[in-house]
Amino acid sequence: MAEQEPQKSKTGGWLRNLANVFLVMDETKEGAKPTSANSQVPANVPSVASTLPTSDEFVEELRNRFRKILEDKNQPGFDFYEFSLMLLRTSSSPNVEHFKTAYEGAKLLNPNCSQAFLLESAAFYKSELQKAFEATVSAGEQKKGKLNADKDKERKQLNNEATNIEQQLAKLKQQIADLEKAQTEKLTALNGIDSKFSELFAEIEHKIQATIAAKDGVANEIALIETGIKQYIS
Repeated sequence: MAEQEPQKSKTGGWLRNLANVFLVMDETKEGAKPTSANSQVPANVPSVASTLPTSDEFVEELRNRFRKILEDKNQPGFDFYEFSLMLLRTSSSPNVEHFKTAYEGAKLLNPNCSQAFLLESAAFYKSELQKAFEATVSAGEQKKGKLNADKDKERKQLNNEATNIEQQLAKLKQQIADLEKAQTEKLTALNGIDSKFSELFAEIEHKIQATIAAKDGVANEIALIETGIKQYIS
């Protein structure tokens, strides 16, 4: 391991690969655009659970991504990485004979190969795997943080709109109550309109009849005097 030149850093590449773990998850929901607080979600929009890969599928996908990252970080020459490939191509659960056979082949490919060398290079790949893992988790936590911020923002907006609607409803209810009161007053007045005007009509009629009686009384006086004049004055 000491005599080998480390391969040029590919940090930017594998970090982008890790970010894609979460981008791919988002792309599965690309058709379901975020809705504004004023829009309604269609009833046929699939649930989040239906758009996510199954647990086994996602674990295998991540495993392959981590493997690809280690492949990209593979150091020049034969080391733990190539030794692992030799073993795992032979068996997914290698036994002692597989290890011995692979080790014999390793020494042919790299005369400096030893237990110490393999373990030293294994530490390098373990370190790279841990970095990849931490970057993946960090990307996930950042995504969670953004989702929480988006949720809080939407919650606040919806709460404000709901409060505004509640205030408008309160005003409308008061207006309705005022209109209902006014309507009751008008209906009461309408129901009493006949009695109200009948009294006025009766008063006027009484005055008309009194006027007629007064006129007839004065007319009778005039007639009486006219008759006396005709009879007693020649």
